[in-house]
Amino acid sequence: MYVIVAGVNTISKKLIEDLVQNHDLVVVEEDEKKAERIYSKTGAKVINGSPTRLSILEDAGISKADVLVSTLEGANENMIVSMLGRKYGVPKVVARVEDTDYLDIYKMLEVNTIEYTDLVYGEFMSVIEHPSIRKIANVGAEKEVLELLVDRGSPIQNLRIDEVKSLDKFPKEDVVFTAVLRDGEVHDPSETFRLQQGDSVIVIIDPGAKKGINAVLD
Repeated sequence: MYVIVAGVNTISKKLIEDLVQNHDLVVVEEDEKKAERIYSKTGAKVINGSPTRLSILEDAGISKADVLVSTLEGANENMIVSMLGRKYGVPKVVARVEDTDYLDIYKMLEVNTIEYTDLVYGEFMSVIEHPSIRKIANVGAEKEVLELLVDRGSPIQNLRIDEVKSLDKFPKEDVVFTAVLRDGEVHDPSETFRLQQGDSVIVIIDPGAKKGINAVLD
């Protein structure tokens, strides 16, 4: 895919490093030093200029872009970049959102949004309050991949998978067990598979199911 990323910052750096491996990537950054650093680190094509300027986005190849990602810190700037992306018919536009007052406008523009503040807060709270649960990835817009660590004394230690599912607070739906990692090997999590200390259980969940999992592993 041909991807344009607008803005170099904490959010986008890792994204750029990953995308440049498998996609045609162009980064647009107004700050000259940031632009130089991200080029030196990743080798990605970088255009030094404001992504809110139409001429700069045209130089970046917006007319042929498959994806436009705007991670700028200013709400107005992200909105401008998103609108320009829609004007040029970019199939997928993704924008960082901190002010939720803009969500309705993004929805009208059919722009995918990432609510940065809530995302970061939620991840911090999860790590602090539930260290045995680790988020691995998002799957699409409505699923998450979690790793459940079976520590010593864990409520699910020595239980079979079907016994875990039958626990009172465990979500009865919206949780799919996909694998159990044990001593470097991957095991199929059949209903009768018994969990041991040190296991890592990989599940795919709806975000709403996380509360129940947290309650079980507390």
